[in-house]
Amino acid sequence: MKKIKLGRLEVDLGELTDFIVEAKKNGYAAGGEKRRWSDGSKTFTFHKGNFHYRDNYAGSYQAPGNEIVRWQKPDGQRIWQMSYSGGIRPEFWENSELKDQTLGFLKEALLKVSHAHPFRGPERYRDRGLIYILTIDGDIRKFRGHECIINEDSDGVIFSQHLIGCLVVP
Repeated sequence: MKKIKLGRLEVDLGELTDFIVEAKKNGYAAGGEKRRWSDGSKTFTFHKGNFHYRDNYAGSYQAPGNEIVRWQKPDGQRIWQMSYSGGIRPEFWENSELKDQTLGFLKEALLKVSHAHPFRGPERYRDRGLIYILTIDGDIRKFRGHECIINEDSDGVIFSQHLIGCLVVP
C-alpha cells in the first residue's frame, strides 16, 4: 500500500492495516485483557510500534462501540476510527443460550480478520449451522458495511450490525 498524509504525519497504509489486524486478533475476539469502566463499558487496548489501538463497547445483547487507532500513544493523534452498532435481534433477547452461542461464533469469525478486510471478520464464515457474512463498501481509508449471523436451521438472522469508519485527516 502507499503512504498517506494525515496532517503532519505520513502513515504507511500497509503498516496500519497490519497493525489493525494484529490488534483485533489480540482484543475482544481473543479474550484479550480488558478494562471494565463504572458505566458498564469495556475497553481492549493494544500497542505496537507507532500505533495504539482502543476498542470500547457497552452492552451485551446490543453493544455499540468504536475502535480507534492513535499515533504512538493512548492520547496521540487519532488516525483511524471505526464505529459499530447492532447486536442480537430483540426477539432473541430472552434466549441466553442462543446469545452465548452467537457471540462465541462471532468471536471465531472476528479472529479470521484479514489484511484484505481489516474491518471485522471475513466476507463469509460458516460452521455448526451458523453463517457470518460481512459486506463492505470502500477500503481502510473510508468504508461502511454490515455484518450478520444467520442460523441455517430455523432462526434466520439472529445478529446484525452496521459499521462505518475512515482515516482521520486533521
